[in-house]
Amino acid sequence: MRDQVTDLLRQEILTGKLEEDEAVREIPLAKRFNVSRGPIRDAILQLTQEGLLRSQPNRGARVGPLWGPEIRPIMVGMRFEVESFAMGKLMQSETEIDFGGLRKNLRHFELACRDEDLGMVVQMDIEFHRLILRLSDVPGLEAVWLPLMGGMRLPYSRHRKLLESHKEHAAILKAMESGQARRALAALKRNIR
Repeated sequence: MRDQVTDLLRQEILTGKLEEDEAVREIPLAKRFNVSRGPIRDAILQLTQEGLLRSQPNRGARVGPLWGPEIRPIMVGMRFEVESFAMGKLMQSETEIDFGGLRKNLRHFELACRDEDLGMVVQMDIEFHRLILRLSDVPGLEAVWLPLMGGMRLPYSRHRKLLESHKEHAAILKAMESGQARRALAALKRNIR
């Protein structure tokens, strides 16, 4: 249950449903999700560690700030560096890569785009990139990557249709599956902006 609550709150923050500096309180969330305060407390702690929430003594948790225009390009660049490092390690791997999880993700991603389910689109988008990090098998990368996502809100508004986001991810996977590292990195860079 903790993971479900965490995923739902993460989606609401990243899509802007919960706005910057909005209070995130345990009791109302426990009632809303029909759970005890324990899973809510755990979810708040997880999202605070990811940088999506910030906690202050005697004030509780609040939605963290967006990266400002002066720092956003730096954070986007750092995110690209982390993900491209993971992709490079993955593409250089001596063992056969199991792309099954990424393929499954893209099927769900496409359905979410067609249904215009922004919450699920956000979930599939984040999961796609996390899968690349996990497949690289480099310890600690995900822990570095999560806080980079904290001040970003995913800019789906740059797409006329949500399916354009799916196509960007499909291009990344297609290049990876065909062993074209440069093409995969270029597709990744187009997606992360």
